[in-house]
Amino acid sequence: MEAKSSHIKAANEVLKFIHHNNNFLVSAHINADGDAVASVIAMGILLEHLKKKYYMVLHDAQIDGRFAYLKNFNRIITCNSALDLQLKAAIILDVPGIKRLGKVAKLLPDRSQIVKIDHHPEEDDFAVVTMVDEKASSSTQLVYEILDQAKVAIDLELAEAIYTGIVYDTGRFSFSNTTSRDMYICGKMIDAGVEPAKINDRIFFEISFEAIRTIGKGLAEIENYLDGDVYVISLDHTTMSRNYHGEIEELANYSVAIRGGKVGIFLREIRPRYYKVSLRAKADIDVNKVARKFNGGGHTRAAGCRLDGTKREVIEKVLAEIKKQL
Repeated sequence: MEAKSSHIKAANEVLKFIHHNNNFLVSAHINADGDAVASVIAMGILLEHLKKKYYMVLHDAQIDGRFAYLKNFNRIITCNSALDLQLKAAIILDVPGIKRLGKVAKLLPDRSQIVKIDHHPEEDDFAVVTMVDEKASSSTQLVYEILDQAKVAIDLELAEAIYTGIVYDTGRFSFSNTTSRDMYICGKMIDAGVEPAKINDRIFFEISFEAIRTIGKGLAEIENYLDGDVYVISLDHTTMSRNYHGEIEELANYSVAIRGGKVGIFLREIRPRYYKVSLRAKADIDVNKVARKFNGGGHTRAAGCRLDGTKREVIEKVLAEIKKQL
């Protein structure tokens, strides 16, 4: 199965940029998830193949340890580390707008020296070369298209990064963004030696005892609004402080799993009176539009934002925007 002509053209533009530059910053969005981490690592491996110097830098003080099996995971630098890097160019992945980079934004070179690779609706035009496809399942899928054009041999370590990013952002191929191209690419990664059960277990099914209890607590206290169209799962600050956030993120998907529900909301009080809001949707509801009302963003069926206020105030604000679409 061949890549789309638009991917081929964009991939060649990215490769041309890479060949003419060196000393790269490679980064992704704050609260880096599986797609962000995997796409950064896969891009780093590509730069190694092309004999380029690079630094992988993320805003987060702690990188999600579920992905520690990936090659070069321990080379990712956080912005809490002392940085004195000689950066000449940047490749930014899985980032629709510059504010999603957090502190890493301060390290960016001039726009003429930045490449952007992403699959979200565009927020900022901050790069001279862009490879953006909202219909792509993941930024990692787009990195694969670049690797394909570069004729890089896919070894096991690179295959694990590509498989991880795609399987994470497609929800084990269960989300509506899954395409035949994803199946084809992941099939090739399996041929390269990837063990799907091993990676799926590591990402989705190996969590702590405390996290299991917290997931149960969230499900036990789920609430419904707007005549059952909207379901809300919420966790307070005390509960959140006892958990690693990545282990309980599946609650966002559970919030929209109830038969008859149209929108799911997962509220995490990450500090007193300050909530991280994850939105999920089925049917014809665009939660990206809801999130953007509060300076957030994401995809049509999965998006997020952050809001100040009490739990009740936050729910009322979000419901008001959802009502407009219902």
